[in-house]
Amino acid sequence: MLSKRLLALLSALGLAGAFIVILTQWTLGLPTSAASEVAAAPTFSQAAQDGIREVESPDISFIQSDSATCSRPNPGSGVCTIQWNNLYVTAASGSYIISMTVSIDNQLRAYHAGFFQSNIYIPSTMTAEGYHVTCGYPQGDAGLGNSYSYTIRARETSGLSAANYGSITCPADVVRVYLPMIRK
Repeated sequence: MLSKRLLALLSALGLAGAFIVILTQWTLGLPTSAASEVAAAPTFSQAAQDGIREVESPDISFIQSDSATCSRPNPGSGVCTIQWNNLYVTAASGSYIISMTVSIDNQLRAYHAGFFQSNIYIPSTMTAEGYHVTCGYPQGDAGLGNSYSYTIRARETSGLSAANYGSITCPADVVRVYLPMIRK
């Protein structure tokens, strides 16, 4: 009982000290950022720290995806491909991955389902050349093409989900079609 009272007393003294420092800084006209640097958090003994209960947050899935790349495999076709070296998702302990999806500009492009798997690994060879998009006309001084946003989502059996978001700009590519000139 004495240690709880001591902890309460030390906490009250620490907060009162921080309040006095902030009040002093305010009355002297110093910026409040200086006051927050001066007012340090109160320190507690190890016994007091053991008595403080920590709040546990739920574990969620973890998605690892390298940076996306956009390439132009066939110049003059107007088609670019977006791909990742690999996509990897891990479920929280005791859970299984239900699905992992890839969306580009809010359009579902891939759906990978798991069956009692704690992780899913998708190498770039599973998506062949990647996901086809239009390259776009040159824009601005850099001459780059269209920009696309992507979302990688994973769901697991515990009801939790995780997502990675990003965007990528593709190189420009203009389709040129030459029609023969035929005279009648």
